[in-house]
Amino acid sequence: MTVKPQEDAWKALKSPHARPWLAVAAELPASVLAHAAWSGQPMAAIGLTLASGALTAATWWTAKDSNEARRRHATFTAGAASSYLTVASMTNPLGGTQLSVLALGGATLAASWNVRKTMRTDPDKTKASDGQGGSGETGLLAKSIGKAKLALRGEPKVEPNKVTADFKITAPGELTTEEIGRRINYIATELNVSPTSVRVISDPDSAAYGQIVIVPEDMLKTPKPWPGPSAPGGSITEPIVFGLYEDGAPERIWLPANEDKKNPRNATHFGVFGMNGSAKSSAMIDILIEILTRHDVIVWGMDPAKGEQTFGPLLPYMDWVEITEAGGNDMIDTLPQVITARAGALGRAGFKNWTPAAFKKLGMPYMAVVIEEAGRFFRNGAELEGLVQEARSAGISIFISLQRPSATSMPTDVREQLGGVLCFGVKGSTTADMALPDDVRDRGARPEVWENRQPGKNYCVAPGVDEELYAMPARSFIPPDDDEIPTLLAAAPRPPADQITATAAGEAYANRTRYDHPAASTPTAAPSSTSTSETPMNHESDPERAAERLLERQVEREVNSLLGDELDPADAELVATTDPEHEITQPAILWQFAKADKGDKFAATGTERTTEQALAELLAVLDERRADGAHTVRLRDLRPYWESGRIGRGKTWVAEQLNSLADEGQHLVDDEEPGVFLLLQPELAAA
Repeated sequence: MTVKPQEDAWKALKSPHARPWLAVAAELPASVLAHAAWSGQPMAAIGLTLASGALTAATWWTAKDSNEARRRHATFTAGAASSYLTVASMTNPLGGTQLSVLALGGATLAASWNVRKTMRTDPDKTKASDGQGGSGETGLLAKSIGKAKLALRGEPKVEPNKVTADFKITAPGELTTEEIGRRINYIATELNVSPTSVRVISDPDSAAYGQIVIVPEDMLKTPKPWPGPSAPGGSITEPIVFGLYEDGAPERIWLPANEDKKNPRNATHFGVFGMNGSAKSSAMIDILIEILTRHDVIVWGMDPAKGEQTFGPLLPYMDWVEITEAGGNDMIDTLPQVITARAGALGRAGFKNWTPAAFKKLGMPYMAVVIEEAGRFFRNGAELEGLVQEARSAGISIFISLQRPSATSMPTDVREQLGGVLCFGVKGSTTADMALPDDVRDRGARPEVWENRQPGKNYCVAPGVDEELYAMPARSFIPPDDDEIPTLLAAAPRPPADQITATAAGEAYANRTRYDHPAASTPTAAPSSTSTSETPMNHESDPERAAERLLERQVEREVNSLLGDELDPADAELVATTDPEHEITQPAILWQFAKADKGDKFAATGTERTTEQALAELLAVLDERRADGAHTVRLRDLRPYWESGRIGRGKTWVAEQLNSLADEGQHLVDDEEPGVFLLLQPELAAA
C-alpha cells in the first residue's frame, strides 16, 4: 500500500520529536502579534514579565514529582521561552538579533528535548508486535517473565510508594497469572526489592488480564501502637480492627454471619498460624480487646502452655478461661452440648444464624472461643472436627492457634473448616503452603521471608475481606500495656452467658476458675446462671484427680479411635445392659494358651538382645529423636522400634526403662502430662 506524501508529513508532525520544534516556530507569530498589540505600553511589559515569572515558577512546582534533572530542564525551557516572548514583543521580533537568538537558542532547546527523548527510549520496547515484543512491554517483564508473552495495558499508575501495572497475556496457553506469581522472586531481584513488595492480582473476569503491584519501600518496618477500640460498646457484627496494611488501610475481620442478600458473609472460624516469636499471641490480644469492648459477645479461652502469661490482664473480663490441659479438655468436652443447645434455641426462635436480634430476644451473646497451643490438644486426641463443622450456626467462632498446621499437628478435616486464616511469619515455604490457600501464594504471599524477624506481620484471608488484600502484608498493632487494659475494659459492657449456654456447659462451667475483681463492671445483660466471685476459684482443686481424669479421657479417646464411632447393635446392647460393678464369675472351663516371649510383639520378629545391648539401642533411638528436634517422647512413639526388632525387647521392658531413665534424670524427666517424658541432653545433665 502506497503512503501519500501528505499522510507522511502529518505523521511526522504528530511525532513527539516534532513538538519542541513546533513550539520554537510558534514563538515568531506570537511575538509579532504581541508586538503589534502592546508595543510601547509599559503596563503590557510589566504584565508579560510577571506572566513569564509565574509560568517559570509553575513549571518548577508541577514538576516536583519528576526527577531533578527533568525538573531543572523543564523549568529552564519555560523561563527561556517566556523571557524571549516578553523581550521580542516589547522590541522588534523581526530584528536580526531577535531572529538570531530565536534560531540558535530555540534550536538548541528543541534539540536538547529530542536528545532526552531518545535517551529514554529502549529499542526493545518500540519493536512492533511481530513476535519480538509489543510496544507496551517493558524490560522488567521481558527479562523476568519472558518475551512475547506479556504486554502492559497503558502507562503504569504511579502513586507514592506504589506502582500498579495492568498487563495482558499475549501468548494464550503459554503463560498464566499463577505462573507470573511464581516468578515474583525474579521480578523482585531485578527491581532490587523484597519479594513481599511485589504482588500479582488476577482479573476475576478474564484469565488473560491482571495487575502487577510493586511497593518499593516497606511501610511496615516499625509496628504501630494500638490506637484504641474501633467500636466501643458496639456490636460484634461490626468489624474487628487489629492492624494496618502496607498502604495504611485498617486490617479488619468479621466473626458473625451477615444475612444481607447484597453482601452475604458466613460466620467464620480462624486458624492463627506462625512460628514462635512471630507475635501471633500479641495479635490475639489486640483481637480479644476489640471483642471484649462489644456489648453482645463473651469469650472463652484456653492455653495449657503459657496460661496466664497469654491472657494476663484479660482474665477478669473473659467468661471462662482454662490454663491447664485438663481444664481445656473440660471446655472442649462441653462445647458439643453448648452448640446443640444454642442451635436448638436459635432454631426454635426462627433464627438460621446468630444475629443481634437473637441477643435481644434470647439474651444469648455471641461466643468467641480461643484455643491457644492447639497442637497439644490434637496430639492427645481432642476431637474438634465436629465443633468447627457445627459451631458457626450456633453463634460461635473458634480461633485455633498453633505454630505449624501440618497433618501431624492438626487434622486436615479441621483445617478445611477454617474459613479465615491469619498467617504470621513461618519457618519455610512448606509451612506457608499449608497455612495459606494456593491462589494467595500464587499472588505473592511470602510469610516465610519474615520468619520471626518482623513480629506482627501477617496475611489475612477471611470472608468479608477484599480478595485484593489477601496477598497484601499487614502488621498487627502493639498491644496496650498490661496496666492500661484493666482501665480500658473496666468501663466496657460485660454480658454474662445466657441461661441456655450456662446450663448446657454443665458442672465444668459452674465450677470454672474465675478471676473477677471489684474493678470489673457488673453484668448489664441477661442474668447468668452462676454467681461471680472476687477471688479466683479453681474448678479442679485436686491436681492428682485432674491428672487421673485427663488420663481417663485420653484412654477413652484412644479406645474410641480403635473401635470406631459406631458399635455393632449386639455389642451396643451388651454395653448398655452390662453392670460395670458386677463381679465377674469364675469360668467353668479354663483354656490354656502358649506363653508369649518376653519380647511381646518382638517375639515374632527377631532375637532378644541382652539388657546392655537393648538399653544402648534405646538410648540411640532417644538420641535420634533429639537430632530430629523432638522435645518429648511417649511410649507409643517407640512402638515401631520394638515391633521392628531394633531394640530387641518388648513394650513392657521399654516402658520400665523409660520410667527408670526418668527417675535417674540423666536422659529423661517426667512431664506434667501423664505418660510424657521430656528429653534431656545427657552431657548437660551430667555436668
